[in-house]
Amino acid sequence: MENSRLDDTKLLAIIGLLLSFLIVVSVSFGLAYFYDVKHNGGVDVGSCISVSTSPSP
Repeated sequence: MENSRLDDTKLLAIIGLLLSFLIVVSVSFGLAYFYDVKHNGGVDVGSCISVSTSPSP
C-alpha cells in the first residue's frame, strides 16, 4: 500500500497544531509565573523582629 501525499500533509498539520498549542501554553504559564514573582510582596523582615526597651533578666 502506498502512502498518499494527503496523509503526510495531515500528519504535518497535526504536529504543527500540537507544537503551536504547546508553545502558547508554555508562554502563558511563563507570563503568569513572572507576573506573580514580580508582584509578590514577600515577607517584611522588619516585622519579624520584636523590639523590647527593657533588657531581659
